[in-house]
Amino acid sequence: MNCLRVMSRAAVRFAAIAIFASLSSLALSAPADAADWGLTLFVQADPAGSGTGQASYSPGTRASTTLLFENRGDATLTKVRVEVKLVGAVPVVEGATAWKRDGNTIRATIDELTPGETVELPLVVELADGTERGARGTGGEARIRASVPASGETLVAEAFWPIASCADAYHAALRQVRYNEFAALRAAVDASRDSDPTFSGRTVFTYRPSGGRDEESAVRFSEQIARSKGVDSYFDTQDVRWVSGRLINDIAVYLGQDRYPGLCTGAIEWTGILQEYLGRFTKRVDQITEIRAGLEPSVQHLVAQNGEPDMEQGSGEIDAWSTAAALLDRLDPDRLPGDGREIFVSAHDKLDAAGDALTEERRAALTETFAGLERLWYVDHALANARAVSDGFAGTLDAIRKAHASTCTCGS
Repeated sequence: MNCLRVMSRAAVRFAAIAIFASLSSLALSAPADAADWGLTLFVQADPAGSGTGQASYSPGTRASTTLLFENRGDATLTKVRVEVKLVGAVPVVEGATAWKRDGNTIRATIDELTPGETVELPLVVELADGTERGARGTGGEARIRASVPASGETLVAEAFWPIASCADAYHAALRQVRYNEFAALRAAVDASRDSDPTFSGRTVFTYRPSGGRDEESAVRFSEQIARSKGVDSYFDTQDVRWVSGRLINDIAVYLGQDRYPGLCTGAIEWTGILQEYLGRFTKRVDQITEIRAGLEPSVQHLVAQNGEPDMEQGSGEIDAWSTAAALLDRLDPDRLPGDGREIFVSAHDKLDAAGDALTEERRAALTETFAGLERLWYVDHALANARAVSDGFAGTLDAIRKAHASTCTCGS
């Protein structure tokens, strides 16, 4: 795989000519006939790294290329000096090699280069890991200079080893989490604390539970939700407000970080710490689910007993709003049910306006059925809010972990 910006023969020759022209314009001692100059430099990837496309390396891995020096002139070149300065990469000088290292610069001397001869100098580097060596995180660069003191010939070239920009990819993925999962989470937390202006603060129908203690407890909870205009007091307790506020703030800071080379580090550990606090929210979902279970059987019985014969009862959990809408449609197909709690206002108005079209017994049975459905609807409202908060926290942390897994692959 070729991960270098390789200079063609024409490009290198052009660079050399440009440098020669610059030297001449400065009136330095230069050969009279530039055509006699023969030093040529090529930078090419080794076969193991060659190929097409702009592939990238991982931080901390080794990359190699070969510098090819060719004498295309008529005279032998002596003491060709080669200097390579590295940025974002560390030279690897091991075993028998022509290179001498001086920090992040390596040098070599080609004693003699006869006409037509080519000398290869392998160049091996280790790409700096931005989190360990403070590199720029954009990859490695080699600035190569070759000169012939006797003739004044000078050539320059560059090599590049781009690092797979995991930090950039992860940073972009976190921005999407902020705009999607995290935005939904913040909306859910706000909804759990703010009263709904469409709620009146009281129920439409009166309901007297007769199914035992669990039902009575569920009805009390439902009517508390109605009085507070949709707010479950659990989410307004000091502990839950502090925990949710702290988690929201920490997640917001994390998602709003600037891009830096070490952005991928620590994400799994950090989300694991925050995950430990989510039990407060899943616990409330379980509690309201249990409250609902104390009320639903009585409501199902009322619907089965008092609903129209052609109404589809279904199985499993009863949906309070859609069931109330179906029952209202049987009473008055032309009446719009309204959104949310307005369906129960519509049902109350219809029963009041029915007059002699309904017997008192039938009116009472339907009133009790709508009252039970109204209580179940308020429980469902609280349950939906609790689930939105719980799922919002869990979903945001899961989205961060998924973004990390899909983008932070530079070390693999």
